[in-house]
Amino acid sequence: MIEELQPVAFPLVNRFFKANGHKGKARSDERVFVVRQKGEIIAALRACPRSQGYLLRSVWVAISRRKKGFGLKLTKDTINALYPASCWCYPYEHLKEFYTLAGFRELTTDNVPDDISIPWQKYRIHNQPFLLMGISDSAHEPFKPEE
Repeated sequence: MIEELQPVAFPLVNRFFKANGHKGKARSDERVFVVRQKGEIIAALRACPRSQGYLLRSVWVAISRRKKGFGLKLTKDTINALYPASCWCYPYEHLKEFYTLAGFRELTTDNVPDDISIPWQKYRIHNQPFLLMGISDSAHEPFKPEE
């Protein structure tokens, strides 16, 4: 089960990111979701508010817990927590399958808001190999975890 952290707890997730090799940091205007095991954060992501939804960033799983489904569950459950808001991400090309499994699809800049498309275009100009992917309320099918 995911937990949404309050901003007062963001230093905990920032320590988690740093300890697991991620340079990103949670900011006070973001929503941060985590998965814990025995009280310890083992996965986290940042949902950054945009004009028409959220940009998901920093989907990160503890090094010792990778390849066990925690990242996918965190991503799907976060999408459900944010529903009916639209969600977008800029994943590296090698993560396309992961985000497709979470319900995202590849998009073009003409079908996303400017505050999503313009930063992505700037990344591409600087040869960053990011995809533009999203999920909107019209295509959203809530994730139902197995009982």
